[in-house]
Amino acid sequence: MAAAGFVACAALPLRALPQQIWSSAAVGAPQSGSTGPANAAVGSSSAGNSASPGSRFWASLGLGLLTAASFRRVRPGSDSRVVVRGRNYETNIKKKKGPAERKQAMVTARHLRQIVLCIKEGGATSNKALDRSIKAAIKDCVPRDTIDRRIKAVVEGSDATQEMEMSGNGPKGTAIIIQCMTDNANRTRDAVKQAFKCISCEVAKPGSCEHFFRRIGVLKFEGTDEERVLEASMEAEAEVEDIVTLEDGTVEVITLQEKFHAACNAFESVGLEPASAERLVRPENQVEVGTEGTYNLQRLLHELEDLDDVGEVHHNAVLQEGVELEFSAYGAPLAWEKSKLAA
Repeated sequence: MAAAGFVACAALPLRALPQQIWSSAAVGAPQSGSTGPANAAVGSSSAGNSASPGSRFWASLGLGLLTAASFRRVRPGSDSRVVVRGRNYETNIKKKKGPAERKQAMVTARHLRQIVLCIKEGGATSNKALDRSIKAAIKDCVPRDTIDRRIKAVVEGSDATQEMEMSGNGPKGTAIIIQCMTDNANRTRDAVKQAFKCISCEVAKPGSCEHFFRRIGVLKFEGTDEERVLEASMEAEAEVEDIVTLEDGTVEVITLQEKFHAACNAFESVGLEPASAERLVRPENQVEVGTEGTYNLQRLLHELEDLDDVGEVHHNAVLQEGVELEFSAYGAPLAWEKSKLAA
């Protein structure tokens, strides 16, 4: 009887349990004054001694479990399901937030690198290049206190970071340039070499991939046309290589990297301020790498992005669409041989 009462109580909705338990002491319990196992489970003084020890045990256990379950907090308007937040939940959150956080970290590192270079080239005061870099960083959601801390460290001399550039041979004959800011060149070099070993590639000699890329400065203007930008460049005597209009209507001005800051100052002197200005490394000759090459290059880029010292990575590969990196249950990227694409 006690076991049957426990099963019957377990089938009730959890919200109805408290009043059901305390009103009749158990589902199907006899009325007041009667004797039986149900009354013995509640602890009735009149019939408590007549019930067997086994029935009292099961009845007490059932009522205790149901009472504990009845006090579980349930949000208004929700069902009574229990949401278990375990490893799968954390993995899903990591897959959603991980790429976004990694992308923002790369953006922050790139802007901080530009800020440090501007300070070392022109100082921390009366430096228009530094002002432009700070504005661009704030526009890309880099915290102002992060910028101020880095500027203070560089000015006070406590920032021991230095610029470092490495070259590498990627999959299918691709060329790769890695730009770093580090306070320990040996540590950074070893970490980059280890990342290349993951895809059976190797780091090349410094400058060996330089002829695959072109270093330029890019200024973009919005709300104007190509003719106005051309007139402004002639009026300010800015040294530019090319002026083109993009599909979205933005006018792009290309200049040599060593003439980049001079061109920015020249356009600002005639009242034409660029919406964005940055120095880029663009590939001259691109290489088709196919499915396997795309997967391995994405794995290499993932490994390099996880390194704190790595700022920007440039390559001349044409990645194939629809190829996504696969991960193990522990979040590590799978090798090409173990991926579903290789099957």
